[in-house]
Amino acid sequence: MKIDKIALAFFVVFSIMASLSSAMDWNGILLFCKPLIIPALAFYYLGNTPKVSRSVALFLIVCFVGDAIALFNFEQEILYLLAPFFIGNLIIVRLALRESKRFYWDTINAISLALVLLFLGYLWITVVSFFWEEKGLLPYAIAIFGLTLVAMNGLTAYNGLYTMQLSNLFLLITSVSILVSQVFYVLYTIKINLIVLDILHHLCHYLSYISLVLFVLNHPKSKEIK
Repeated sequence: MKIDKIALAFFVVFSIMASLSSAMDWNGILLFCKPLIIPALAFYYLGNTPKVSRSVALFLIVCFVGDAIALFNFEQEILYLLAPFFIGNLIIVRLALRESKRFYWDTINAISLALVLLFLGYLWITVVSFFWEEKGLLPYAIAIFGLTLVAMNGLTAYNGLYTMQLSNLFLLITSVSILVSQVFYVLYTIKINLIVLDILHHLCHYLSYISLVLFVLNHPKSKEIK
């Protein structure tokens, strides 16, 4: 088996084990598995590309920092997690903007995009409302952070409606996975303490990593993605 396939297998195993360990409070396994997820994915990526995308490299680095911060379980850790994942969201927005083309405005496309934007707007208002009574800058930080989720999912939906090539599909999966992961994180932390939400939050979180790598690897102009 090639080393990149082995690295991918390790990525899958570490992701599943980290997700279960977080939910079940198996701290020893979590501390072992979680820091190895992104390095395993990096080996897979490096084994399949002749040229490393700076956007992908930076995304994986800031997410690695965010994952490391999450291991410390700080009080109000969300304050510390916003910065690295905010940068990660902006990277996805930038990539989605680069993929955007002139939209074909037929009725079905226009209605579909409008429904997506309405849903994203509703979700943004709902999540921000959870924090609105908090003191300080946290509600405003959450609101700004949420706008990056709206932007990335709106743009990737736009691109998908225009042309559903394989790379656009993977970028859409990336943005939806990030959205689901971060919304479930808020629900699990603030409102509903269900183990299944924590597991899904982590699984979607790690799915966004591999789907972004697959976006680049399957892009028809992958050498041009910086």
